[in-house]
Amino acid sequence: MKNENLSTKIELANTLADAAGNIIKQYFRQPNLEAETKTDQISSIVTIADRLAEEAMVAIIKKEAPKDGIIREEGENIASKNGYYWVLDPIDGTSSFVKGLPIFGTLIGLVDLENNLPLLGCVNQPILQERWLGIRGQSPHFNNQIIENSYTNKTNFQLAEACLTSTTPLMFVTPRQQAIATRLQTVCRRTAFGGDCYNYLCLAMGWSSMPMVILESDLKYYDFCALIPILEGVGAIITDWSGNPLNSQSTEILAASNKVLHQQALTVIQSCII
Repeated sequence: MKNENLSTKIELANTLADAAGNIIKQYFRQPNLEAETKTDQISSIVTIADRLAEEAMVAIIKKEAPKDGIIREEGENIASKNGYYWVLDPIDGTSSFVKGLPIFGTLIGLVDLENNLPLLGCVNQPILQERWLGIRGQSPHFNNQIIENSYTNKTNFQLAEACLTSTTPLMFVTPRQQAIATRLQTVCRRTAFGGDCYNYLCLAMGWSSMPMVILESDLKYYDFCALIPILEGVGAIITDWSGNPLNSQSTEILAASNKVLHQQALTVIQSCII
């Protein structure tokens, strides 16, 4: 993508984040909020804030970038006319949102889908006024400051010293997934549940008191597409459970603070044969 086109896309990503954030703020910590649980997904909640925020972003893309396609969580996808797709998750972490906890985010990704190249990732937390921006091949930014993660280069850590994080144990459905999760929970010093996209953002920032390994399954493309440029930009590793690059069909995600921890986690996964 040419620099001038990339600059336009970055500006559009920020516009989308602002528009969604303005809507989400109106509904945060409001009692009796309209919400429902999706029957086809485990522990997945959708609210009127999710729907309205997504609709606002879709309307802007249709106006400002009509040739771009859209992959979205709540509504019908829109085919691309130029190979580019915006991948939208209006509220990743709706379970936290409905509890009044500000650990959710709006995920906005831009991908060259044919070549499986996540080009841009923006995550916005409108309540705390936190925004991450990752560009493929560049250092990512947090609130306009370059992110520096000390764990990336500290490759002397062992997997036993890491914190294993997953949003919920309910996401491990099959016997194989459950065996792998249990085995990694045994190896790692700490196990923590909850967090959704914030797990990945904390890993990218190096905010945790120990290096992190994230193991998740039952995910959709909009759950992680925007996170890829941010994590890869700081030198963290994010792949599927076989160590392959993620794509639009991936559902099992493994992320780690650095390549050494990631490889150690892969070794554990590959040792679990069901």
